[in-house]
Amino acid sequence: MPGTAAPRRPRMETTRRVQITAAGGPEVIQLVSGPLPQPRARQVRVRVEAAGVAYGDVMRRRGVLAPRPPFTPGYDIVGIVDALGAKADPAWQGKRVAAMMPKMGIGGCAEHVCLASKTLVPVPDGVDPVEAVALGLNYITAYQLIHNMARLQAGQSVLIHGAAGGVGTALLDLGQQLQLRMFGTASAPKHDAVRARGGVPIDYRNEDFVARMAELCPAGVHAVFDGIGGSNLPRSYQTLGPRGSLVWFGLSGVLAQGYRGVLGTLGTLLRLKLKFDRRRVKLYAISMSRGAAPKHCRRDWQTLLQMRLSGQIAPLIGARLPLSQAAEAHDLLERAGTMGKIVLTCGDGDG
Repeated sequence: MPGTAAPRRPRMETTRRVQITAAGGPEVIQLVSGPLPQPRARQVRVRVEAAGVAYGDVMRRRGVLAPRPPFTPGYDIVGIVDALGAKADPAWQGKRVAAMMPKMGIGGCAEHVCLASKTLVPVPDGVDPVEAVALGLNYITAYQLIHNMARLQAGQSVLIHGAAGGVGTALLDLGQQLQLRMFGTASAPKHDAVRARGGVPIDYRNEDFVARMAELCPAGVHAVFDGIGGSNLPRSYQTLGPRGSLVWFGLSGVLAQGYRGVLGTLGTLLRLKLKFDRRRVKLYAISMSRGAAPKHCRRDWQTLLQMRLSGQIAPLIGARLPLSQAAEAHDLLERAGTMGKIVLTCGDGDG
């Protein structure tokens, strides 16, 4: 009929996600929009409230152990289930949940994600979403380093590298529960944060940590947790007691070297393992190490959430930034510009 307006098409619902467009610095990060994802059978869709930012995200952004760009980074999320796929348990609808992304380190920095319902961890009422996600990757790593890799007992001693960072502060927090004797390397401005969590700080920029540890703990420590790698590993090894354990779990000190730094660190680790002097050298990788499979991570996350609910632990949140400031979050993390965990938040008014 003349003059009759054409029917309007339904408005397509959209969502936003962080996207890494190429290997490089924070400038390669973009915030992009796309269609709202729909859950498949036995999946749920989660409206993300908080997404963790980890050093592994920086590593992948730099092109180390990364998929082909473009891709969305992110290990862990917390949010509300807002849609169900076929055969998904309707009891999940409207629940706050936590989850690790099925491809570790890929997909979490987004406003909506679809996940298999079997991968979800219920978040108890009373735990803030930002704190709940801080208890994900970093605290699970710390929990498994202490209990699975080094098997530390009450009163034993440990050296923690990067003690003011995300995993470092988690190790200190959990170590207090075991009454561990803790030493931690950190820059001088961060020493108060180390002390506040029961650690003895060592200024790695102005002190030789090997010499300092010889003064502080002449018999050697029971364990060293080293997330730096490279030439730091043999020096960490020197601080061990006769039956101590060196656990390597990260690459923050060799990231600039790319794959050469990874391979060099693996070679150094192998040489230390071949010493056969009763000291143990181990490699930890979440989801891959013994006792760190996804089902174990979900179990440990539930334990950590209950510990937070009871007030036993309290994650240090270094920065809460909106999803639109993902580049700033990466910059902060890469230059160690804050302490504790950096979290991206999603929701109204997040820019």
